[in-house]
Amino acid sequence: MGSPPGIDGEWTIDDAGVVQRRNRRDLDADTFERIAARIRDGLDWGVAGFAKRDGAVLLVHQDGRWVLPGGGVEPGETKTTALVREMREETGLDATVGPLRVVTEQTFTHGDEQETFHFAIYDVAVEGDLTDDPGLEDETVTDVSWFETLPDDTLDRPLVRFLRDD
Repeated sequence: MGSPPGIDGEWTIDDAGVVQRRNRRDLDADTFERIAARIRDGLDWGVAGFAKRDGAVLLVHQDGRWVLPGGGVEPGETKTTALVREMREETGLDATVGPLRVVTEQTFTHGDEQETFHFAIYDVAVEGDLTDDPGLEDETVTDVSWFETLPDDTLDRPLVRFLRDD
């Protein structure tokens, strides 16, 4: 496994081949409070699925950029159960969760305040047809597609490229 060039934050690759990453992000007061409230309400983990088919990567368009499909782990839900649910909601595909690939510890700050959130990316195998109505009504997911070439506006593009090429 090579080194993931261009990945934000501090990172290492552990003995199991999992990228371990730490990021800090300073936010404006309103954004920090919105995120901090969600974390304090129990949303301290998020998950995403990395699906690859014939060299193409599955992405969803959300909040004006392309991202790996996934979302928050609800209280009482396992990470893998959350990922299967999120994959179905956002892509219409049935997912089988594979190995853990990335764990990110994201610290959000505003002034002297801070909150920490964790995010896990797993390999997933998917079956079925992509939905033409991605996401739930209260979400901002507007499209889902397979990409052989990653769009320029892909979130964590160097990391997704690393996962694709590994």
